[in-house]
Amino acid sequence: MRRKAVFPLMVLLAAAAGCGGGDGTEAAPAASGAPTTPVAGSAAASGQSTGPAPSASAGGGGDVTNRCRHGGITFKVQDAPGGGAAGSQYLWIVLTNPSSRACTLYGYPGVSWVTGDGGQQVNQPAERDTGVEPKQVKLESGQSAHVQVRSPQPGNFGDACKPVDVRGYRVYLPDETAADFVPSPQRVCSADGVGRAQVGPVVAGLSQ
Repeated sequence: MRRKAVFPLMVLLAAAAGCGGGDGTEAAPAASGAPTTPVAGSAAASGQSTGPAPSASAGGGGDVTNRCRHGGITFKVQDAPGGGAAGSQYLWIVLTNPSSRACTLYGYPGVSWVTGDGGQQVNQPAERDTGVEPKQVKLESGQSAHVQVRSPQPGNFGDACKPVDVRGYRVYLPDETAADFVPSPQRVCSADGVGRAQVGPVVAGLSQ
């Protein structure tokens, strides 16, 4: 009876050994073909695109196809009507279309004080004046538009201002990534965020 029991026992031991990986570890399960669950916090889990992030838009609307582009607009600075009030200076950056074709502008340009053409930025970029509603502006050949920039007087802020002389503005047209230097020598606050300039949207013509 004992000899008859040996063979079934050997069969059971062999079957148990076949379930392992041969090195004392458990055999890996076969791939099921089902999609894996995204890791929490990953781009796939959140539904976000894994491609490059889009650049920030300074305009946010208007005629994208025929918009005015870097290199196709000329700039100059002039005093705004009234000059200034309440401790601030108001200037206009005048944008003119010298080409033979019309183009459009919409929204806010990027404006910063700089020490010169290609020079260092001073203070933070001008913040947007959201009290004026942006409108699409079409510039025919030879026509101009303007952007109003308010610059607080450095004397308003005492020692916190750290005033310095700048040579002008670095200006990005709405939705453009290349800038132009626009001469406008003035004295401004250099301390980060103190006496920061404010810029309005592009406005048609040279009147308020």
